[in-house]
Order: sequence, then C-alpha cells, then structure tokens
Amino acid sequence: MDSEIEQQDAEEEQSVSDPVSVLEAKRTQQQAIFLMLFMIVGLNSAWMLAQSQTSDIEVNRPGAGQRTTHTFEVPDMMLMSKDVPVTMDCEFTFDESKEANNSNVSWSVSDARGLKIHEWSGEVGDDCGAEFSLRPGIHRVSTSIPFAIKAEQTLHMRVWKGLSMEGHIIATVMAFLFPLPAILVAHRRVSKSNRSVPLARMRRLEDWQEIHREMEALDRTAAEIHDLEPFIGGTISMEQSFVSEPALQDKVVEAKGVSDIPEIDQTELIEDMERETLSGLEDPLAVDKRIRKVGDIYDIMKDD
Repeated sequence: MDSEIEQQDAEEEQSVSDPVSVLEAKRTQQQAIFLMLFMIVGLNSAWMLAQSQTSDIEVNRPGAGQRTTHTFEVPDMMLMSKDVPVTMDCEFTFDESKEANNSNVSWSVSDARGLKIHEWSGEVGDDCGAEFSLRPGIHRVSTSIPFAIKAEQTLHMRVWKGLSMEGHIIATVMAFLFPLPAILVAHRRVSKSNRSVPLARMRRLEDWQEIHREMEALDRTAAEIHDLEPFIGGTISMEQSFVSEPALQDKVVEAKGVSDIPEIDQTELIEDMERETLSGLEDPLAVDKRIRKVGDIYDIMKDD
C-alpha cells in the first residue's frame, strides 16, 4: 500500500515538473479565477434584479366595484421574519355620471390585531401614495370612499428586499465556492512544481554564474596582458596570458622596485654585426661544381 502511494506521488511529481503540465495548471487556475469573478458579479446582479421585482395586490380598480376592506398576507421569506417594503399606489377621482356630495377620502393599513400601521386622509385629487414596511402576517386595508368617487389602489410588495444583505452574502459565497476546488488543485500543482524544479535550476544557475565569473576573470587578465605587450616587447602566447590575476599583480609590484634600464649605444655592436655577416660576400662569386641538386647544399653545410 505504501509503495503504491509512493509511486503515485512520484508520478504526480513527474507530471507536475513537466513544463506543459505546469502551463496548463496555471491556465486552469486563471480560468477558474475569472469564472469566480464573473459569478460574483453575475449572481449579485441577479440578486439585485430579484429584489426589484414586486408582488402586486389590487385593492380597488375601476369597473370592479369598490371595496372598503381588503385582507392580504405578507409572506415570511426564508422564515426569517424580515420586514417587507410596501408601496401604495392610489388615485381617487370623481364619477362624472354621478354627483358627489363629499370629497374627503382616506385609507389605512392595520395588522391582524387591529393596530394601524399606516394611514392617510385627504381630498380627491391629492397624492395618496405612500411607502412603508410590513411584518410577515395577515394585514387589512380599510378605505373610506364617499358616493360618486372612484378609487384605484394597488399594493406593491418587494418580498425579497428585506433579505438584501443575506442574499448578497449567499451569492458571493456560492460564487466563491463553486470554482474553488479547481483553483486549489491548480495552485497545488503549481506550488509543487515551484518546490521541485527550482533546486535543479538553482544548481544550474550557480554553475553558470561560476563559469561566467571565471571567463570574466580570464578575459580581464588577457586584456591587461595585451595592454602590457608594447612595453614588454613581443607577443605573449595564450598559455602565458592565462596567468592568475594575483600572480600578475605580484609581478607588477616587483617590477615597480627595479630601476629603469640604462640606454646602451649600439652603434659599435651593429658595425661588428655588419662585418661578420657581410664578410663572406666581399669575395668574387664563383660556381661551386659540387652543387648539382638541392640536397648537395645540405651535405656541404654538414661538412663545413
């Protein structure tokens, strides 16, 4: 069992150290991160759109008769007892076919215990709309409508608005958890490759740096010796130029303590050399019958 686990780990290490596998792991990790960001933005946008949706309740509408009392229920979303924002759109108008004797109108909203939560009163033509919040449960709308007056009333409940914060948290968590396994797997593969590969790479890098330093030292020494050739006189071979820098510096220090070489009059020496080298050419030329081929020259030279 242990050998199988070790074999799997070895295969995984080998696959991870493969540059292609590492590149694919990085690409998968990037795609998972992009997916996470897209889901965070998308789910939160969808939740904001869901919050704006309303559940409409018609209390009174023209042509359907006038109701002075209407009972409705506010739902308890997710059983969290959150208040639900409600908007009342209403309009009171006169019935042209009838003659009204009173223009005062009013409406109110109360809970199951009869406690008034919101109320409004005014005259026909006034703005009778309102915004308020209701707790989950049974509620009742009571409307006072005089004769010859028509009423149009609609309640708009945004049932998800009370869970705005909780919804954003859940949407963000879902968007984070969905691509998280792919991100962790890709990160694990990349981290393993970063742990296994750098050791060999660092050794190769150290070897290369050492070679580079040696080559740089040799080039610097060769350049310094090349600069000294005019003063030394003659060309120095490459083997002689590969002298360590400390030894070369020691020689330079020793040379500093030596006095300058005195100038020598070489006129007499040159005259002597001319006499010695040209003396054999002053006699008249004659044909040497012993020389018949090139090899005879070497034989005569050996005899002399």
